Formats: sequence, C-alpha cells, structure tokens
Amino acid sequence: MLNLSFFRTRKIIILFKNQFLKTKHDYSFQVEGKFEMKRNSSNDKKLNECIKHGLSAKTILTNNWIFDMDLNHLNFGLNLLKKWNPNQMDDLFVLLQMPVTKLIYITKKTMWESQIIPQRNRIYYFATNFEKTPQEVCYHMMKYTFLYTRNFTKLHQIHQILIENNVHKNEIWNDIWIFMYGFNQIQERIVCLNNGNVVIKPWMLRCKLEVFKRTLELKQEKNFVLNNDSTAQYLAKRLNVSMEAIRIISSKYPSILRVSPIKLKEVLDFLLNEGFYPFHILKTPRVLTHSLLTLQERLIELRDLGFEPTLTALCKNKMSYQELVDNLILKNNKELKMS
Repeated sequence: MLNLSFFRTRKIIILFKNQFLKTKHDYSFQVEGKFEMKRNSSNDKKLNECIKHGLSAKTILTNNWIFDMDLNHLNFGLNLLKKWNPNQMDDLFVLLQMPVTKLIYITKKTMWESQIIPQRNRIYYFATNFEKTPQEVCYHMMKYTFLYTRNFTKLHQIHQILIENNVHKNEIWNDIWIFMYGFNQIQERIVCLNNGNVVIKPWMLRCKLEVFKRTLELKQEKNFVLNNDSTAQYLAKRLNVSMEAIRIISSKYPSILRVSPIKLKEVLDFLLNEGFYPFHILKTPRVLTHSLLTLQERLIELRDLGFEPTLTALCKNKMSYQELVDNLILKNNKELKMS
C-alpha cells in the first residue's frame, strides 16, 4: 500500500526548493534535511496549515517554534491574523507566539481600528512611520504591550507632535515609553524646550519635573556660552587659534571636548584673569578638565608659599602636588633660619 503522506511531504519539499530557487537562495539541503528528519503526521498538518494560510517557505523554515505549537492553537491563530487583512501573512506570523486570549483581544481591537488607521492596523502604522519591517514592529510591540492597548488617537497625537518638533524617529523608537505619558505634559515641555532653544530628546519629556527643570537650565546655560558654536569652535575663539590646532590638541586630550561648556568658560575666565595666557593653556590643555575649586585653592596656596606656579604644577596629582608643597615649606623654613 502506498504511503501518501511520504509523497505529499516530498511534493512540499520540491515546492520549497522551487520557491527558494526563485529567490536565488540555495536552501534545498536544509529544507530536505529538516523535513525528512521531522516528517510525521503532526508536522505535516502544521506545515499544510501554514502553507494554506500563505506563510512562505523561508518563514516556516527559519522559525522552528511554529512546529512546537499546538495544531489547534496554530489554526486558530492563523485564522485570527487573517482578519487583520495583512499584505502577506509573513508580516504578522510572529504574533502567533502571543497567548490566545491576548491575540483575540487585539484582533477585535484591530478590526475596529481599521476604520481609523490609514495603514489598517498598528503594525503597519508603526512600520510605515518608523521605517521598520512588520516583523520588527511585531517583536517590539510584544515587548511593549502598551503599544497595543494605548488609545490610538493619543498615540498618533504624541507621534505627530514629536515629529513636528524634529524629534528623530529612531530616538522615539528607542525610547518608546514616551507613548505612555500624557499629551499635555509632552506639549508643555516641548514649548519650554523650544523657548530655550534646546534640542528635544524623548527622555526630557517624561523625566521627573525637577530633572527636567535642571536639564533645561543647564542646556540654556550651554547655549548661552557656545552661542551656536561647537565646543571646539568655542575653544578656538577663546584661545585665538585655528580649528586645526584644537583638532590636534583634542586628539591628544579628547576629554577636553567632553567638558561642560559652562565649566570650560569658568576655568578659562579664571585662568586668564589670573595672568595666564592662551599659549599657557594650549601647552597644558588638561588643565581644562580639572576642578575649578582645586585650581583656585592650589593657586592661592602656592602663591602664599612664594611660588608663582605653572599650569603643570596646578595639574599635578595629589601625591606630586603635596611633595611640591612640602619642598616649598622646607625651602621657606631654611630661608627663615638663614635670615
């Protein structure tokens, strides 16, 4: 008696081979090996179910978890996803991993929302607006389930106001929690940030109020100091040198470009007011990374000991600095005895 299931499976393998050949991929060995090793009645049924509902060979073969699913669950899930009216079933199959009750809920929600979402459902909405594949969106939304449950109108309003205010779509995607916050709070903070000429980041719109206020204050101070210049341009102007000179210095001491512009201004003002010249600072640029308070204390202490310090002396580590101070004290004591 002929084994019909064997011929049916071989037919599927040939179909898979043909499909991959059309897409210029050679998966024939993987295809044949996988299904000959796992050929059984249960997998045949699941395979037929997937093919019947339009899943591609590549999708089936690269997602082993499909064959671990209960057949009834698989059948029911595929029928639910069909109600989403997808461009192709490959776009949504990832959602089969969700609990049935949740998949039923979001399917009902999707069918209702298809009247108000131009892209028909949230998966395609996010895929279109964030330039992601539907499968990427499915995984993202399974991780952040509030993207299914949050009121769509509110989601859309938040997305629109962020894009209108030049927040990059990748920053929104990577900080998706912004969609959990109130539109009024987001709008109010955007107004404050725009008034302060501050580049908007999603985290600024959802952080604690005291953090937001402090951030806004620091950003405004930074803008005031730099006046639309970069840190490198600011240093070039203050030290009267070319950008090339700053590039060379920052290649040796990259940390100077990471110093807060406010701190840079304070340190530069202090050093220049105390009689140091730009060429002193250019010779010892690491002085810009030191604490202003430490520089002030050391300058006073060394001058009190009768020593006019160099910037190198001010930048010494604690041990070396203390050794310098001890030597100066010893020298002063000898001079007192001699006098």
